Amino acid sequence: MNLEEKIISEITGNFTIEAYQRGYRWGKDEVEHLLADINEIPDGQKYCLQPVVVKSVNGVYELIDGQQRMTTLYLIMKYLNAYVDIKYSIEYTTRKSENGHVGSRELLETIDTIDLSSPSSNIDELFIKKSYGILKTWFNGEKSKMMSFANKLQKYITIIWYEVDGDEDSVSIFTRLNIGKINLTNAELVKALFLSRGKKDSEGRYAGNPYGIEEKKQHEIALGWDSMEKDLHDEKFWSFITNEKSDRYPIRMELLFDMIEMKPSAESNFYTFNRFYERFKNSDNRYDTWELIERYMQQLKEWYNDFDLFHHIGFLVATGTSVKSLLDIAMSVENPIKKSEFRLKVLDMIRARMVFIVGEKDNKEEIDYAELNYEKHSDFIQCVLLLFNVETIRQKGDENIRFPFDRYKNEGTWSLEHIHAQNSESLKTNQEWKDWLEIHKKSLESLEVDSEGKKEIDDVISKMDTVISHINEKGYRGSIRDEFNAVAPAVINILSDGDDKSQMHTLSNMALLTVGENAALNNSTFDVKRMKIISMDKAGEYIPTCTRNVFMKYYSSSDTKLHFWSEEDRKGYIGAMNNVLFDYKEKNIGNKEIKLIKDKIHYGN
Repeated sequence: MNLEEKIISEITGNFTIEAYQRGYRWGKDEVEHLLADINEIPDGQKYCLQPVVVKSVNGVYELIDGQQRMTTLYLIMKYLNAYVDIKYSIEYTTRKSENGHVGSRELLETIDTIDLSSPSSNIDELFIKKSYGILKTWFNGEKSKMMSFANKLQKYITIIWYEVDGDEDSVSIFTRLNIGKINLTNAELVKALFLSRGKKDSEGRYAGNPYGIEEKKQHEIALGWDSMEKDLHDEKFWSFITNEKSDRYPIRMELLFDMIEMKPSAESNFYTFNRFYERFKNSDNRYDTWELIERYMQQLKEWYNDFDLFHHIGFLVATGTSVKSLLDIAMSVENPIKKSEFRLKVLDMIRARMVFIVGEKDNKEEIDYAELNYEKHSDFIQCVLLLFNVETIRQKGDENIRFPFDRYKNEGTWSLEHIHAQNSESLKTNQEWKDWLEIHKKSLESLEVDSEGKKEIDDVISKMDTVISHINEKGYRGSIRDEFNAVAPAVINILSDGDDKSQMHTLSNMALLTVGENAALNNSTFDVKRMKIISMDKAGEYIPTCTRNVFMKYYSSSDTKLHFWSEEDRKGYIGAMNNVLFDYKEKNIGNKEIKLIKDKIHYGN
């Protein structure tokens, strides 16, 4: 196996495309996309195209993957032959010159001299002619455009050259790369850099390793790679170190490489490989790079296995901190830091995350926790509630129970929900109104009230049944909206303990919950959501600890009303947040208060 990067104009040799591959089939979209990609690269900036996979057979390269691209590049250079030389040839083995027909190699070599509108003897010839005509139209004979493009092909546009050993099965490789179009990933290409042994000589021996890693160490790398890949397939570990969905990384090691090279999200597909390739070319000891990867992984696993750091770092990562920035702090050579100092640094980073600033430049303003409002500061509220949940579990100190970042990130869409919704204005359809009425009817029926209260409830339920019957009635001409809006306030009033609407969008009425796209449930009262939580819990669905505690009334006094979310309940909820985030004393550091938030959270605003 041999891997290197080659300037397009420096590719040499004779290429064949065997019968197991389809012929040339690129059309207008693909050709113009390639032309545009190259043309848009700023002058002087390097750009790497997708890999080509080849195998040397008797001095000729069998082109296993990348034939459409290589053929199109040949056509482009043929059109630009006044400014750039072509140093390779291509022949489709099923399209050789015979019986008076022009072969594929001859067609490509004379494409600039033939009549493109002349009849084609086969489908490949037709597509090749069309593509050449497309690129002629695209350049339109503009010399400055042609010269600029040729200059890029000669100096800046590269291709990843992936040469497999001569004894590898071409059809198997082609099938793996093209069934479902599974492209070579950055991780596979970087692995090839580490494990490349160079080219075999005529006697089947490797002529030398161009990257300077001896075979014994390459064997260690291969074993270490497999071990790390296995660790990264642990969803709990994966969700601890990143917010990326695992299906974005078919080979999980690529995440480590992206971290090392700090790949920007908008960069090209092969940014990471290109950076590693440059790193290898400019290094005297390429094994150092692998040792750096091992140190990164060892550090991540050490944090993962540390109960306190697992929760603190996990929270930072979940709220947007790059784990690479933490690795840079912990592993810095210029500014070494003790492990105890690192722990304190992590706590400082959490405290900084819990200071909420709005506005820009000279108009920045810090928001008091009591002023946080769902309609304006939902991200800040979610941050507070996530830390509340994470710390509640950490402070219990049970090593067998950890905050499940994997479930939090992967099971449904977790968002802020009102513990008790006091309006139903966002409901717009008959089905939503019907669903809302039916679930609240069940809640009303479960209330234990005196005879006077029961009469009021029965009257409201009767009105609800009327609206439901009208919704079910085909051709009903009355206004369902008006009928629903007439009865909904009475339902909410019965299921509300007090009517302090000023607290509706504050921390004291918010919890982390996933109720999906069910609009009726999203706009439901406390008791309806409480029944939903119980149902989810029975089904084994994940419910954040503090959300469960809210709906089970664990933060409320013993004489609180089970079916309502009252002012007393809200105050108890805020008090619990302060106990965990502000007043908690860490036993491991001499009962010292660690205060993860700047100030106490006050009830009301």
